[in-house]
Amino acid sequence: MPRSRPWLIALVMMALICSLSAGPLLGGAQAQEPIELRIWDQFTEAAVSPTVDAIYAAFMEQNPNITIVREAISSDQMRQTVNTAIASGTGPDIILYDAGPSYAGVLADAGLLLPLEDYAAQYGWTERVAAPAIEATTIDGTLYGMPLTTDLVGMYYNKTLLDQEGMTVPETLEDLVAFCGEATEKGYIPIAFGNNPGWEAFHQFSMTSNQMIGPEAMRALLMENQGSWDTPEITRAIEAFFVTLRDAGCFPDDANAITYDDGNSLFFSGEALLHTTGSWLVGDIVANMPDSEVGFVPFPEIEGGQGPVWISGVGSAWFITQNSAHPDEAAAFLDFAYSPESLDRWVEENRFFVPVEIDMANIEVDPLTASVLEARQSAADEGVQFGYNVDVVAPPEFNDMMQNGFQAILAGDKTPEQQAADLQAAWQEGMPAAKATPSS
Repeated sequence: MPRSRPWLIALVMMALICSLSAGPLLGGAQAQEPIELRIWDQFTEAAVSPTVDAIYAAFMEQNPNITIVREAISSDQMRQTVNTAIASGTGPDIILYDAGPSYAGVLADAGLLLPLEDYAAQYGWTERVAAPAIEATTIDGTLYGMPLTTDLVGMYYNKTLLDQEGMTVPETLEDLVAFCGEATEKGYIPIAFGNNPGWEAFHQFSMTSNQMIGPEAMRALLMENQGSWDTPEITRAIEAFFVTLRDAGCFPDDANAITYDDGNSLFFSGEALLHTTGSWLVGDIVANMPDSEVGFVPFPEIEGGQGPVWISGVGSAWFITQNSAHPDEAAAFLDFAYSPESLDRWVEENRFFVPVEIDMANIEVDPLTASVLEARQSAADEGVQFGYNVDVVAPPEFNDMMQNGFQAILAGDKTPEQQAADLQAAWQEGMPAAKATPSS
């Protein structure tokens, strides 16, 4: 019988112990030293936080050497502190932040965000996430963010009340003008539109302008500075909502004095029959209108336009900060946030509309959430285009002009032609490329 080798037995035992104690890390590599991954997110709502905690916990369970230190920060607070925190080296490894040049774009330009091109290739992100969403977090040709939520902007209608009153959903602008008259006669506010402090009008303009010039032309205008904001088509888009519907009595009295929350309440209570806003309101509608059937459709077609359009834009995205000491682990978390188990939770528990195709058979959601998900996934088959949410791409100067100018039109102090000209001037001021490139 061969003699035993104590040193060999000891090595085997040590290897066995290590294999049993080490957990999976970044796709199966052995766990190494403990790592603290700091994440700042904007999930401050009590209803959303449990899902976030559960997804973070599931990632840590799969990667036992990683501890996520989470800090939930309001959007306003994040905007005020994130730039300084990252630049000083005291910021987190990952932020969930607003996409767009006024927010993430500022951080990227300052060199505070980590490019994600290599990680996207490693994990196949661009093959799984919808191309328009990837485009929204691509800055100067470089991918910086992974979009978590995408929004649809359209028109909600209270089907229960419409059926009760023998009314139908308007499909054209002319139908909508007639609808407003009929609704008013029956004692309803036609559209629950409030425009205080004025950002609400961004969505209305996005709906009508995308429809008038078409999504391809809008993309060229926003992304490549090909085109102009002072064309007859854009002027008509402004006139359609802010003048035609105003004069038809479609809005509450003095819409400029009504906040977004108060406008929502008009729809929740049944005082208003229609509401032109985004898919982010689905959860509140379900909670506040349990006895009402609500539908969601694109804004009615405008004569001379390019057909029905869903407005889609990225609401928030994950970004890895440039100073992160653990970029590989941060990227592994981003990938986990888009795993099937995480996506199902984002959708089913939080009603997030993620830019990834969802298998509806795997989730249980309320009818309104299901209808919005199905609308997003079947739009192309039904001939509905996807347009661009203008404000998330436009520079601050342009957004300021939208906010102030549309309020002035509603008040009767400005014409659509003047607003179109002012929008073009604001675009020239806010976009460096626009200063050097004449509009066509």
